[in-house]
Amino acid sequence: MFMLYVIFLLTLALLTVLGLVSFTSGAGPAALTPIQNALKPAGNAVKGIAGVFGIIAVIWGFWLVIRFIIGIQGVDFSSFLGLLIALTLITVGILAGYVSVAAYFGAPASGAGKVIDWFKRTFGPNESIVGIVALVFALWTLIEFILNRSGVYI
Repeated sequence: MFMLYVIFLLTLALLTVLGLVSFTSGAGPAALTPIQNALKPAGNAVKGIAGVFGIIAVIWGFWLVIRFIIGIQGVDFSSFLGLLIALTLITVGILAGYVSVAAYFGAPASGAGKVIDWFKRTFGPNESIVGIVALVFALWTLIEFILNRSGVYI
């Protein structure tokens, strides 16, 4: 039971912090600019820990993908959503904590570093949208956890 709470809290914290940093500091559609400006103080407050959270998110996301691959017995909604959350964690972790993540994985000298640079070039122009997706998944994780504790399983 304890591990369930740790997994929930780690995933929720990573999605929330990195999603907020990516959304407020990333490029995106002009229609999102007023919302980004309103949330910028909150994003700036957690920007200092985004690098550490980014490294943890990339490692945690890869672990969740490995768990998905090993445990695949049939894809239902919950497991597919878990895979999407894992891939979002990896992406938002790279984008929000790019400097720390790139340094940790040896960019651009190593093979992993080249993948990190490719992620930044590919998803960088839409970083605010990736941040919104991470925030939506954080909200979904919270709702699903509360419902599961109440005996309602989705």
